[in-house]
Amino acid sequence: MRIDGAMNVIDFGSRRITYKLHREDRKRMRIVVAPELTVDVFAPATAAEEQIRAAVIKKAAWIARKLDALERYHPLPAPKKYISGETLVYLGRQYRLKVKQGRSQPAKLMGRFLRVWVEDKNDTRSVRKTVDAWYRKRAHETLGRYMERCCAIASRHGVAEPVLLIRTMRRRWGSCSSRGRITLNLNLVKAPVHCIEYVIMHELCHLKYHNHSKPFYSLLTRCQPDWRNRKEILDNVVI
Repeated sequence: MRIDGAMNVIDFGSRRITYKLHREDRKRMRIVVAPELTVDVFAPATAAEEQIRAAVIKKAAWIARKLDALERYHPLPAPKKYISGETLVYLGRQYRLKVKQGRSQPAKLMGRFLRVWVEDKNDTRSVRKTVDAWYRKRAHETLGRYMERCCAIASRHGVAEPVLLIRTMRRRWGSCSSRGRITLNLNLVKAPVHCIEYVIMHELCHLKYHNHSKPFYSLLTRCQPDWRNRKEILDNVVI
C-alpha cells in the first residue's frame, strides 16, 4: 500500500528544500531527486515523522548537490512557440518543426522534419493542435507496440496482460492500479526506446508486486536484466 502525504520543507543553510513524502510497504527509506527538480521521499509506512525528517536533513547536502547539477546540466525546456525551426523530440531523437501554409492536414514526419500544414502559419494554436494530434497518434501506436513486446516477456514470469491507458501526466512516466490497469504518460513517446521499455516493464512488474520490495526488483531483473542502465538514462531525460 502507498500513501502520499503533504509537502514538507527543511532548511539547509539559506536554502529551503521542499519534498513530498510517500509511505509504502518497504524496509528502507529512499530519496529521489527528479529532473523536474522535485524531491520525493519514499519511507516505510511505520516510520515516525521525526525519524524521516532527521534522515532527510542528514541527506540535505546530497539533495542540494543533485538539484544544482540537474538545474545546471539539464535545465527545464522553455515553453514551445510552435514555429518553424523549433526542436521536437520523438523516440529520443531531435527533429525540426516545419510549418507550411496551405490546406490543413495531419502532420507528417519526413526525414529529420515534422511537417505541419495549416491555413495560417502564424496561427500557433492551430500548429500546436496539429502537433499534439500527431504525438497522440504516435503514442498510441508506439507505446501499444512496445507494451505487446514487454508483455510477451513478462507473461513468462506469471504477469497478466493489463488494460492500457495513455494520457498526459505531469510528474510520472507511468502508473499501475491494483485492478490491472497501466497508465503511461503520453510524453513517454519522446523518450528513447530502451527507456520506454523500462517504464513499461517496471509497471508490468507492479501488477504482481504493488511495492518496491525485494521480490519486485527480483522480478524486474529477471524480465529486464539491464533495467538499472535504462533507468539511469531515463532519470536524465527532461521533456
